[in-house]
Amino acid sequence: MEAYKKLLKEEVEIFRKKGHEFLEGTLTRAEFKGLSGGMGSYAQKETGKFMIRLRTPSGIVSREHFGLILDYAQKYGLDKIHLTTRQAVQLHDLSIDDVCDIMKDAIDQDLFTRGGGGNFPRNVSLSPMAGVDPQEVFDVTLYARQVGDYFLRNATGYKLPRKLKVAFSSSASDTGCATVNDMGFVGVLDGGKPMFRLWLAGGMGGQPALGIPYDELVAPEEVLYYVEAMVRLFMAEGDYTNKARARVRFIPRRMGVEAFMECYKKHLEDVKKECQFDGITPVVWQENITSERTGDAAAVSENPLILPQRQKDWFTVVLHPLCGQLKLEDGRKIQKILSDIPEAEIRLSMDEELYIRNLSKDEAENLLKVMESHMMMRPVRMSVSCIGTPTCQAGVNQSQKLCQAVVKAVADAELDEKRLPKLYISGCPNCCARHPVAAMGFSGRKVKVDGVMEEAFDCFIGGHVGVDTSCFGEKVGTILAERIPEMIVELGQMLTREKKDYMDALADGSAATVIQKYCQA
Repeated sequence: MEAYKKLLKEEVEIFRKKGHEFLEGTLTRAEFKGLSGGMGSYAQKETGKFMIRLRTPSGIVSREHFGLILDYAQKYGLDKIHLTTRQAVQLHDLSIDDVCDIMKDAIDQDLFTRGGGGNFPRNVSLSPMAGVDPQEVFDVTLYARQVGDYFLRNATGYKLPRKLKVAFSSSASDTGCATVNDMGFVGVLDGGKPMFRLWLAGGMGGQPALGIPYDELVAPEEVLYYVEAMVRLFMAEGDYTNKARARVRFIPRRMGVEAFMECYKKHLEDVKKECQFDGITPVVWQENITSERTGDAAAVSENPLILPQRQKDWFTVVLHPLCGQLKLEDGRKIQKILSDIPEAEIRLSMDEELYIRNLSKDEAENLLKVMESHMMMRPVRMSVSCIGTPTCQAGVNQSQKLCQAVVKAVADAELDEKRLPKLYISGCPNCCARHPVAAMGFSGRKVKVDGVMEEAFDCFIGGHVGVDTSCFGEKVGTILAERIPEMIVELGQMLTREKKDYMDALADGSAATVIQKYCQA
């Protein structure tokens, strides 16, 4: 590993040189993007500013890495860090030298950026409750980590047509989004034996697709064979000439599903002949697992942000900073509280949240009380937003601005916020906020109003993620960005007046009626 770290550091210095060439104008933005993505960094839309994506593996953040990330923010004058929808952490508004210095130091601390963007396997997503979920049949964490480590070890050698996303979920709720990724595994029991169900060729963005169920169960110790087979298929059959159609989901559309599956199985057969991977023996969850701690005997908490774990008397707290932007001072508060709870763990969700695990009921309630004025506590305030413009160079609209405007509008209106849904807001069609599978999602675009281009969002409703239940939402229409907070308020008022929650209103059509009033002709 030390030799590999040395190689990565050498890459950083080459990248530093290319970054300065870009700033000097001898390298175009497109040329620099082609180099920077694989390093886990991008130039921001603002001239001279850069971001870095730290690959916290599957959202598992050690105390040491949490403190290190906060130290980086403090050292380089940042007041916040961004929790991403792929369970990583981004730092923004850095110089190219700041980015490279962080990269090199992080490598020494076993925190990596390589392959964090570009045409590479991305961070392997994982259910944030894996290992503590009362509904799971076994802990899938080890397998997500195994795949993530495998991708990292091979990061410098990948030549993929586009990015590749792999996901693991621990239960049928599919909080790792396995059914809508290029490749997704969900833990199940087969006659008492831990196995995985597998989905292939799903994904969002342009022309999204639900994953195709694989017709056989996968033994956990063979996961890497199946992953390597997908990598080989993608390199052999992916479109290297058309970026818009380069993702895995376009291969079965071209070949046909049956031919795609036959092709995948042939690659799998070859991998099993040619490769030798060390497996991991799973530990089956037994229903009588108990904690060694002496927690509060109460089995549940009334607060929906305090989740019971399968370990007796242990709980998880969900902390959601506004728009996924964790302020440095709030991160330090969390760090200080956890310093007195040695068993506590930090996981990141795909909804820009911190899951603080392994707390007693008293510890959970105290943490939530201390952080109450700093975190979002209702679903609509816990809305998910990509970073958007003016930071993202691919962005179209200011998704963070819209998220903040909605939160302010519902607060000012003094609504019964519990009836409103969490919103998923993408600043462009790229689906970074997973708007196609949201109960209410928004995708940024521009529309012309009286000859002037204005920010607007396509609105999608009725999307859902779950094993055998995943579906894409229906596009209701396009709404000017400035009118969306008003629309959400009217929706909330209707729900309160009619004593419905959003899902009821979705089913009977009354939610769509309110939304359509605000849509552009």
